[in-house]
Amino acid sequence: MFAMICKELRVLLRDKAALVTLFLSPVLFITVMSLALGGSFSELGSDAPKLRVAVVDQDGSVAARAVTRALGGSDDLRVVTDDGSGGSLTREQASAQVRKGDQSLAVVIPAGFGDSVGNGGTPKVSLVVDPSAARQAVDPLKSAVDGAVRGVAVHTRAASVLAREIRASPDPERRAELHRQLSRLTMPEVQAKVSYPEGMTPPRYPTVYQQNVPAYTVMYVFFIVTVMAGSLMTERREGTFRRLLSSPVPRWRLLLGKITPYFLVALAQVATLTAFGHWVFGMDLGEHPSALLPIAAATACCAVAMGLLLASFARTETQVNSIGTIAVLVLAALGGCMVPAVFMPSFMQDITVWTPQGRALQAFQDVLVRGADLPSVLLTSGLLVGLAAVLFAVALPRFRFLR
Repeated sequence: MFAMICKELRVLLRDKAALVTLFLSPVLFITVMSLALGGSFSELGSDAPKLRVAVVDQDGSVAARAVTRALGGSDDLRVVTDDGSGGSLTREQASAQVRKGDQSLAVVIPAGFGDSVGNGGTPKVSLVVDPSAARQAVDPLKSAVDGAVRGVAVHTRAASVLAREIRASPDPERRAELHRQLSRLTMPEVQAKVSYPEGMTPPRYPTVYQQNVPAYTVMYVFFIVTVMAGSLMTERREGTFRRLLSSPVPRWRLLLGKITPYFLVALAQVATLTAFGHWVFGMDLGEHPSALLPIAAATACCAVAMGLLLASFARTETQVNSIGTIAVLVLAALGGCMVPAVFMPSFMQDITVWTPQGRALQAFQDVLVRGADLPSVLLTSGLLVGLAAVLFAVALPRFRFLR
């Protein structure tokens, strides 16, 4: 059996098309898709970038500067006031930046703003918004601007009233008291600490590499299905099995010798692609990298079992290629390997956990993202091995060495 395993490995290593499918293709997919989707993943969770707001100050008053400071004090906004060369931003420059998508919104504080709010007038500012921007993004920004302007207006009016009282009061003690009140009249800073209900923790999202590396690894591990089933069909067609059956070797050992190399190749895929993600892209392997081993072995078992099932039911190599490719791609899509589950509608997320690819991907990300240890992944690994056992049980009675 050892000789058969070595022979099968040599045949597989000489098959350049299979090696490209199993090793080179996932590397290319991981690289291209990670570069393409990097921006989408940076917006998940607490790592979301700040919204960019340009502020054009045409007034230059204390009140106008207070509005800029109030917006800049938000943890969710990044305020831009200069034109990049040391000068103040103009309305035309801010409009151009919004048009190009460099800024989410521009706030224009008109001349006379400070005098208007100080005299009790209605505070007025202009907003420059991309007409194609979604209301879900514009409305919160507008609310933030409105809140900052209102706060500054109230503060400015109160300071203006106190200043008039100071000038009009003939009592020195009264003026001194009003001066003390005026000096204490500052714009308050709100400090809000986010917390969660007891027993609940914030979700932890994968980075683009923690999504794509295990996702395409799982997807391409299952491409061993078509390679393995095709090899079994070829040896059946060419009569290789007929010659092997003439040797004094039990059939179960012959079959084990045929499928073991593909199990080892699947393990090599996981090791190679995980190492590629770690050493090339710096993907974090989590707190317990050894927990990846049972998941890899269980996923490989499931893929090999599916390959044997396909070889047992397919009648031609054409059927193997067509049925196998469709099954692998559809299950990979449903399992979240092509489109991350976090971007799927809820009903599709419910389907994901019922696919072997979805289970395997979730287990990989539990280790890489959520710090799962070895005992934590044994249940999922056991479920995958159990599914593999069911597939083997269905395939073995139908498998034929001879045509």
